[in-house]
Amino acid sequence: MRYYGKEAFDLKLTILRMLYRLPVIAGLTILGTVVFGGGYYVKNVLLQGPTFYKAVSVYRVEYDVQDEKDVGQVYINQATWTTYIRSEMFLENLQTYLAEDGEGGGIMSEQELAEALQADLASDLRMPSTIVTTDDPEKSIRIAAGVETVMTGALASEIREIASVHVVDPGDVAVEVVPDVRVGRALILSAVLSCFFAVIFFLLKETGDDSIWLPASLWRRYGLRTAGTPKSREFAESMKYFFRREEGDGKRISVAVCPAEEQLNPEEVLGLLKSSCAETVDDSWFAVQSPLNCPEVCEKLREAGGILLAVKAGSHVGRKLEHVLEYLEQQDCKVTAAVLWDADEKLIRTYYHLYI
Repeated sequence: MRYYGKEAFDLKLTILRMLYRLPVIAGLTILGTVVFGGGYYVKNVLLQGPTFYKAVSVYRVEYDVQDEKDVGQVYINQATWTTYIRSEMFLENLQTYLAEDGEGGGIMSEQELAEALQADLASDLRMPSTIVTTDDPEKSIRIAAGVETVMTGALASEIREIASVHVVDPGDVAVEVVPDVRVGRALILSAVLSCFFAVIFFLLKETGDDSIWLPASLWRRYGLRTAGTPKSREFAESMKYFFRREEGDGKRISVAVCPAEEQLNPEEVLGLLKSSCAETVDDSWFAVQSPLNCPEVCEKLREAGGILLAVKAGSHVGRKLEHVLEYLEQQDCKVTAAVLWDADEKLIRTYYHLYI
């Protein structure tokens, strides 16, 4: 017996099955776009938080160096500037300034001030800037003035590498912070990722599923000769060949029609065979239950001159068929041929006429 796990990967069948799933993949893509892209829109647009305002101050720093070429060796980078303006010394001096400005000292705690401060460094190493962000424009401007005072005074005197700090562009104007919300990109990214994971899911399912869609699979996996499907053009002739009269005997051999799955009705299968292959299927043919339903049928199967195994096409049938074949082999019931039942004829025709 050939086993499912040893069958070669069928790229053509996989592509066709994926094409059949395109409507489902498209639906999942739309659903993922709506869920994730829509969630991004709701969170960042409809449920946008409070408005913030920032005041930016730009400085000119003169470093304590002999030559201009030494500036690159002693300059302070952006991360270090941020560390300096959030240091305890800096915040204490800033709180002192805010308390002395006569317009409501102690408007923020040191922790809140630290979170409101940020430093930036442009391409010019001597031109750092500080950014104050709060929920009130007036507050941002007041704090920015205090930051400028501490930057040019206490901080400049504390750092030995700095000779002086001057304000080039004071932060006397607060502008609204516009969130970087990119709904279009979020929707596109959601669609791409949803489609990608849907395709990967169905590819894994298709390659890992023990489904049977083609009559050829019965031969490739299990070594079963197959008459095809009842609607195929060669079906009647194949049935006549597999279940022909015995040599020197005018009687037809008795044939047992046995379904591999419990859900397949053997009487219905036999009735349709009689209508499609009237020259071959006669009263000597009889139907039995699937061995999965009634293991005792093997006694009748051994008495028959031939066994036609009806295999229902679809997903999750391969392991059941393996079970039935193993049981029949142990019971000395040799399957003469198989027929693929309820197969997708369009898929089969496309498979054999598509060149990949």
